[in-house]
Amino acid sequence: MRHPKLLLLAILGVCSAAHAAVPNDFDGDGTSDLTRVEEQSDKSLTWKAVLSSTGETSELGVLGKSGDHLAMAQWLGSGTQIGVVSVDDTAGTITWSILDGSSNKVDKLFGKKGDLVVAGADFNGNGTADAAVVRLVNGKAQWEIAYDMFAAEAPQTATFQFGKTGDRAFYARVEGGAFDWPGMMRKGRGSRSTAVMRNPATGAARQFKRMPKFAGTGGRPRAFPIRQSSGADLVGFQYPKGAGSQIVAYTFGGAKVSSDQLAGAGVSVVGEYTTGDGFEVAYQSVPESAVINPLQGEVREITNLGGVPVDEININILGAAVVTPAPSDGDTSTPVSGGSLNQCSQISRWPSGYIYKTIGSTHFFDVRRNTSGVVVKSGTPGPFPNCATAIDTKGNVLAKFGLYAKGAGWAARYYAGVGCGAGTPFNGATIASKARASSGSSKIYLNFAGNCYGPIEAGVCIGSSQC
Repeated sequence: MRHPKLLLLAILGVCSAAHAAVPNDFDGDGTSDLTRVEEQSDKSLTWKAVLSSTGETSELGVLGKSGDHLAMAQWLGSGTQIGVVSVDDTAGTITWSILDGSSNKVDKLFGKKGDLVVAGADFNGNGTADAAVVRLVNGKAQWEIAYDMFAAEAPQTATFQFGKTGDRAFYARVEGGAFDWPGMMRKGRGSRSTAVMRNPATGAARQFKRMPKFAGTGGRPRAFPIRQSSGADLVGFQYPKGAGSQIVAYTFGGAKVSSDQLAGAGVSVVGEYTTGDGFEVAYQSVPESAVINPLQGEVREITNLGGVPVDEININILGAAVVTPAPSDGDTSTPVSGGSLNQCSQISRWPSGYIYKTIGSTHFFDVRRNTSGVVVKSGTPGPFPNCATAIDTKGNVLAKFGLYAKGAGWAARYYAGVGCGAGTPFNGATIASKARASSGSSKIYLNFAGNCYGPIEAGVCIGSSQC
């Protein structure tokens, strides 16, 4: 569901203060409007919303560029402001930008390259969104929160350690209160995962040990909150299943509230899309789109709007941390779109000796921990070029994988983010999102010197239980 490092925007979006609690409500009727971003030929981003009051499409404006991160939220405490988060590779800084109610662009520096950026949460419960970044420091997760970042000249900040290597950050309201808690999902015992939540007011932590196993192991889909009218949020997940997507919701007690399988590899967004109790999940894909109310068990078909659906819940790594250079073929440029499957001299099924990982192993402390990779078992024949590419089903280049090493227990190891792939430090979810945007399908081929293997689902691990 979460939008990996794809694109995003910032723009005007003001609704009445009476409906400030409803996300992306641009017409002020108390119902969320389905919002999307469309990338233009010059890589700029155009934002549109289908107004729930009239059914008409509203042009919200243009802001941001391809590669920026989503940051739409109620930054000013009144209505929704659409924003972007971007990285300055030279300075190593992160800039958060919004358009305020007067269409003025406002920029704030917060965080540094390689941080996990967290947008959309309200950690102090005053109705205004707070910004957060998370980074690993000696194996411990360090959180920094900037409270009411755009509503104040000098926002109050808080820094604390919460979590460790291998955890997956998220946020949710735990006790039905008025504020979000930072959360970490991790591997639990047996067939369970554990959600560790930190009360931002007191610093006290609570553990919920009955989360589903898939939340802390394997592909580890990131948890997202589904707001409820009273009581704690539901915890939602989306993960690939067969040719479609499974969307499930759990209570913090581990009870499964709903489970729906829909066609395609789409994107889920959360909002108040109907008049039913609690928030809903709007799923958008080419073969099937629907709004799901988990508590009522209703699935209502809707029209696919195209573009990239967006909501206020956005958690993404921005840029790659600096690592020791790996062997390279000298090509460190960012891959560009274009091409066809004619670049493949041979197309074969995925080889049994090749392991595809959508995210790195937890023992890595450099860029490999958060990027996709291919590991080739010892004895498996090549070729093993210095650079491999991930291409969509139309042949567009999505990412590059640099050869990290040969031998040492493996025939070869490749990672996005190193060597020739230094410009594309993407995880599998990001590659899947890019593939959907460029070809309409999340399936990809891996091109090793003209030998193309696939198609495979970019967001699904192959041959690994540790990603």
